[in-house]
Amino acid sequence: MVNKIYKKRWAAEKMRKALNVSKVLILTGARQTGKTTLLRNELPFNNYKYFSMDDLDTLTQAEKDPSPILSSGENIIIDEAQRVPKVLFAIKQIVDSEKDRHFILSGSANFLLLKNISETLAGRATYFTLYPFTFSESKRKEIPYWLLNMFKGEYPAEKKIINKLSTTPMLFKGFLPPVLKLENPEEISMWWNGYVKTYLERDLRDLSNIASLGDFRNVMELLALRTGSIVDQTGISRDTGISQPTVHRYINLLEASHLFVRLRPFTKIKSKSITKTPKGYFIDTGIATHLAGYSDSSSIDEKFKGHLFESMILANLLTLADIWKMRIYFWRTRGGKEKEIDFVLEYGRKILPVEVKFSNKVNYSDIQNILYFLSANPNAVGGIVIYNGNKIYRLSSNIFAIPWMIL
Repeated sequence: MVNKIYKKRWAAEKMRKALNVSKVLILTGARQTGKTTLLRNELPFNNYKYFSMDDLDTLTQAEKDPSPILSSGENIIIDEAQRVPKVLFAIKQIVDSEKDRHFILSGSANFLLLKNISETLAGRATYFTLYPFTFSESKRKEIPYWLLNMFKGEYPAEKKIINKLSTTPMLFKGFLPPVLKLENPEEISMWWNGYVKTYLERDLRDLSNIASLGDFRNVMELLALRTGSIVDQTGISRDTGISQPTVHRYINLLEASHLFVRLRPFTKIKSKSITKTPKGYFIDTGIATHLAGYSDSSSIDEKFKGHLFESMILANLLTLADIWKMRIYFWRTRGGKEKEIDFVLEYGRKILPVEVKFSNKVNYSDIQNILYFLSANPNAVGGIVIYNGNKIYRLSSNIFAIPWMIL
């Protein structure tokens, strides 16, 4: 039975379609993004037999012999499946011999980055990532197909968007389902403190043997303060006194946990002056503000608000990219008078540059880098500036100012 207060997730429809081509679906994402809630409420997954490796009895049986679990129903969900690699080998054998069964594996680790798992199910599984709620998703709105239509040369109509919400408190809180219900800053901070503690003491130890959790947290805090910036591993190593190889490994673990993402530069414009180092973002603004030491939204400085706003927009775009199989990059030149595009979206062979501005108005000075990018890339279909205002309006023939809340 579907929970009446359940909010549908945009990824679910794509997952249903994938059942026609794949016998194994893998749903990953950071802890508390709502993976289990999706699988227990969305058809047809809510009719599958459900097992969780968080249950000690189930875990013990799976480690000993997973066959009783896997033979208990036609279609099976295994939650936190990465904890028992033996289950993956058994599922491989089943899907190779029994064509009418489906398995869904979910977990808070990126299976593609776990070598023994990705190799076991190579060519047999379709992967999905569940990110924190987008604002529109949390308000039960439809997928913003206006963005996809821009790749076809179909542009949004100019209009005003009704919005009476304050953005900064949302950036402070974040968009994970459990924290969306909280309003008191002290309660929000307490929730995030528990979240980080659980990650450090449990999830992280499942992924790797970390000698010093204190060192790991120091790296997390520096990355949070620099979210939306170039990932400077050398600088983090110098500031923390932790070796650069260890910093590199810690960042990899954060990525494997879906808490952090490194955005690669767009290099399809031929130039030696393009930055090749990735930018780094925490996947939810709430964890970034907590790790950065902010206890309420009013204390967040303006520069950090801009980085948080950019991080929130990226999380929204990553949700859509996973559904539409769209690729996301950033672009920045090197040398004097650098030019930068916050995000470059690639869909098929079409390109859409996206600038992000934490302001209530977009000026023509804000689109100069987009104009330069369009002149250098014949595959670009136009450009958008996502901002904190409430009106869709045209800035040039194919460049638009877009309020963030319709993303």
